[in-house]
Amino acid sequence: MQRNQTGKLVLAIILTMLLARASFAQQPSCDYKVEILVDAEEFEKDDFKWRMRATKIEGKSTNITGIAEIEDSSGKTAKNYKPWTSQSISKQKTSSEYTPNLKPGEYKITAEINVECDDTNKGNNADTKEIKIKGATQEAINKKAKTEDAEEAVNTLASNVEKEQITLKTAKTAAKPADEETENTIQLANKNTQKIQQQPMTANTAQAPEIAYESSNDKAKGLIMVFLLTLSILLNIILIWKR
Repeated sequence: MQRNQTGKLVLAIILTMLLARASFAQQPSCDYKVEILVDAEEFEKDDFKWRMRATKIEGKSTNITGIAEIEDSSGKTAKNYKPWTSQSISKQKTSSEYTPNLKPGEYKITAEINVECDDTNKGNNADTKEIKIKGATQEAINKKAKTEDAEEAVNTLASNVEKEQITLKTAKTAAKPADEETENTIQLANKNTQKIQQQPMTANTAQAPEIAYESSNDKAKGLIMVFLLTLSILLNIILIWKR
């Protein structure tokens, strides 16, 4: 009795496998392909748009499922799409227009389809496209940051130059009384010289004293200070650009 039951079970399994094989063999053969529709390889951020399209090459109508994704340069998924899920297709099917608004960089679009018929050529059931979104790259951002650092350094050093000039001007103003005293001394000496020249020349006549006037070095010091600060500005700019 037990052997009969075992034999019936084995027979049922064999019949199920035969029916499944027969059902699979009854599926009509077909060939469908998918393609990604883009206008170019490089886009501005706001101009990028794309679609995917499935087309029947041969066979009968069937149902189709389509999926797609966009990956960035590091392999991270940026966008996912599923335009069709077991939808009927007779000749051709095109997805809606997608505008993913991607950040600047390089991306890869992958689209795939799966049909409910015996697809004889599955090599065309997937398509890929590589695109680039133009914009400020990291290199440009770094360059901009360096420029801003250089400008900040120039402004700081220019402020220091201005402060130094104010200091020199203050020192020069404080030294004015001494300069005026020297000038008064020179004027007095000139008057005495004129008086001596007006007197008759004799052997005992005293010679006019010579007054030597030594000018201040403030102006030269100021020029040297400005030159050194300007040289410091240039060196800082060069060091910032070489980072």
